[in-house]
Amino acid sequence: MASDHPHGAMLPPMIMKLRLIPKRAATVALACAIAAMSVACRKADSADPRELLPQTLIAPELMTNQIGTLPGAVYKSQALSPIRWQPWTRETLEHARAARRLVFCVVAMPQQAGFLDVLKALEADPVQVNALNNEYVPILVDAEAARELGILTYDLCAEIRRPVGLPLFIWMTHEANPVAWIPVFPDEATKVSEMFQQSHTMVSQMWHDDPAYVINNSRLDNENRRTRLRNRKNLKVMSEKPGDDLVLGLRQLASLYDPFSRNFDETGGLFPTSSLELLASASVNPSLRSDLRDTCLSTTRNLLSDLLGSPMFDPLEGGVFSSRRGVSWTLPNFVKDCITHGRVATALIEAHRATGEPLALERALGLIAFAEKNYAVADDLFAIGFAPPTPPEVWLWSVEDIGELLGPDDAAWWIEATGMKGLGNLPSEVDPRREYFRANTLALKKNPGQIAAGLSIEPQAFESRFQAARETLLAARKARIGRTTRDESPNPTATLRMVSAYSAAFHATGDEAHREKAVRVLRSAREHFTDGRLLRAFASDAPAATGTGRNFLYALSIQAALDVAAITSDDTWLIWAEDLATTAAELFTGEELLKECPDSANLIDVPVSDLVMLFDDSTAGLISMAECRLAELGRPLLRNFSKLATPLPTYARERPVLHTDLFHAALARHYGITAVHAGDLTPEWKHAIERLPPRTVHRRQARAGEIIAPGVVELHFGPDGRKTTVASPEELARAILP
Repeated sequence: MASDHPHGAMLPPMIMKLRLIPKRAATVALACAIAAMSVACRKADSADPRELLPQTLIAPELMTNQIGTLPGAVYKSQALSPIRWQPWTRETLEHARAARRLVFCVVAMPQQAGFLDVLKALEADPVQVNALNNEYVPILVDAEAARELGILTYDLCAEIRRPVGLPLFIWMTHEANPVAWIPVFPDEATKVSEMFQQSHTMVSQMWHDDPAYVINNSRLDNENRRTRLRNRKNLKVMSEKPGDDLVLGLRQLASLYDPFSRNFDETGGLFPTSSLELLASASVNPSLRSDLRDTCLSTTRNLLSDLLGSPMFDPLEGGVFSSRRGVSWTLPNFVKDCITHGRVATALIEAHRATGEPLALERALGLIAFAEKNYAVADDLFAIGFAPPTPPEVWLWSVEDIGELLGPDDAAWWIEATGMKGLGNLPSEVDPRREYFRANTLALKKNPGQIAAGLSIEPQAFESRFQAARETLLAARKARIGRTTRDESPNPTATLRMVSAYSAAFHATGDEAHREKAVRVLRSAREHFTDGRLLRAFASDAPAATGTGRNFLYALSIQAALDVAAITSDDTWLIWAEDLATTAAELFTGEELLKECPDSANLIDVPVSDLVMLFDDSTAGLISMAECRLAELGRPLLRNFSKLATPLPTYARERPVLHTDLFHAALARHYGITAVHAGDLTPEWKHAIERLPPRTVHRRQARAGEIIAPGVVELHFGPDGRKTTVASPEELARAILP
């Protein structure tokens, strides 16, 4: 997935959920014997005869593929598909009712382009295409935009005890009540036809036997799901001592790292971005106890050591891979996206602040440059970087490959510098079946200067030789991969992540170019991803259910606006952040939970709330941090919204990897540092305050009753209210770095 989420062991691929009770025992037997399906055990009432029209009416839209004109990479990728994909709208569901058909919904995310192979397998069989087009209403959903369906995937997969996987196939009624579902993993693409056919046989048979029964049963089942999800909040005990629980959570998170095996338990296969950022922030927070800071700092250093010289960073083209295969960082999933680059760059800059490791900053700035080169699109916006998946083999190398391409002299130092071996450098636990025997990943464990020193060559003279070798290998890899199409679809999440990365880069370097880019990109994002006071998921118009901005997008926009306000002292962005928070409170507060989808766009009648880091930061974590930052600036959220945003659940300390964003917010709220200054600042002081870490150090002007002398800054520390005064920018830097 797209965040630090641990993946469980995969169950047999043909298990799916079927929440229908066929009336005939033979059908039940077939379900159990063929598909290993879980069957509910209750009888449905008769359906209201008004649920389905007395005669079949096929809307003209159902006769053609309708998603080619929708914005976004997911929809554009299927514009020429023979499957007659329809948009996720109320109108489409009404067409399903009139046609007396079930909906076949595929939920996919652009960051996980493996869905392309799955859909290709679906459309490869004309019989399957005919069934999809003539027996169902096929709908394709971009879960990056319609985030509530991506989150619901977690609960649906939990019901059938399978790890979370996308794409997700959901058979549903015209009321958007799920009937049956099954996650499909990219490595199961070859089995898609078999999986679909078995499920289709069961579902279609029951639908043809008694559609009214199916409608009522799925409705009852979804009512139970709605009640269960609504009651979930009552099972979540909120901490009465969040500051203490934060400390326990930090200790638990640091303890997951084993310095001997170099394993970081429970982090799954994703780059541990949020964990790294939280540990780094805690390690330099002077309000925390020194022993806890030391523990967090040690883990931060170890993680940097493991990651910075690993194949997760591409030594040929640059950039970072978003996840790994297996249990170590030696074999990445060879997938890159802009969102990951923005997030990792921000985390590495915080880690650089904590450790002083120059390579962390070098890598972070390199990721920003890579994103600018590969993901920047028109109007100062960024695309996700959607690209078809490629086989791992095209990214791997043998020592013979290197010798043939570089020649013996250059091959020798390249092989030594990247840790290649004749029998391959992948450990057995990563490649237990030896699929990649004699294959190597590339990790630049030495920089060009160190390689030159080992060869007794002047660094300047060696640089061109190094670059020539890298370009030769990159050209060979591109030839293996073949032609790819650049993603030109502007994406708000990618764009806002880059705004925050630029803000962090200005904090780290003081380079005005980064600040200017942060302002320019955020200004463009505000122009292209807003419709009045509302946010939208695409830079162009889309139907409400498809393109209306979700709560996560508001939270991410608030974060980016506050980041830019911090580095510019421009209240324009602070006011926009406050306006966004007010709008979000109006749209997403209800049923005593943070709703993810506004009522105007919600088609599935279940209370979806984003509380866990499943695909990215959670909405709850981002809103909690925003609440803390706005409150410190004297601009608190509306009371009902703030009440939902601020609590730290007690269970978070048991699973800190899934809640690092909530812990980061709690760190800022309960152990935060605030720099208070007088109104008139000299240019030197203004620059120094704007270069403070955007999220971990608050900054504000003195309020009524607070007396701050000109030329000094007063620092407020943590829960004990300790204060100290600094008289120069140099003292300020020393005071916030214990």
